[in-house]
Amino acid sequence: MSPTADQKMEEGHMALAMGEMKDAAACYRCAAEIDPGNAEAWQALGMSLVKLDCLEEAISALKKLVSLRPRDQLAYTSLSLAYGRAGKIQEAEEMSAKAKVAAWGGDPGKLAKG
Repeated sequence: MSPTADQKMEEGHMALAMGEMKDAAACYRCAAEIDPGNAEAWQALGMSLVKLDCLEEAISALKKLVSLRPRDQLAYTSLSLAYGRAGKIQEAEEMSAKAKVAAWGGDPGKLAKG
């Protein structure tokens, strides 16, 4: 029987707790593949990839998270962090601004690009 996304998430959380970041990322990646609509999997995958310094893949995962949760402050904050770590300062600042709009209950998608 194939594992569920929830089972892979639990495995990922256990690996994370044990300090096994690569294993955690692999589990989160698997969970996101099993259930592409699982925002928690994309968040966990993105942040584990940031920790592993796999920044382009982290950005990709966190963009998926933003597409799933377009009004989620944490999604934009996480993406901003990944962009910042990747040295993409303009993109990081844009996502930070969108996080603030989301926190205020607005629609970050309507924020004009600077």
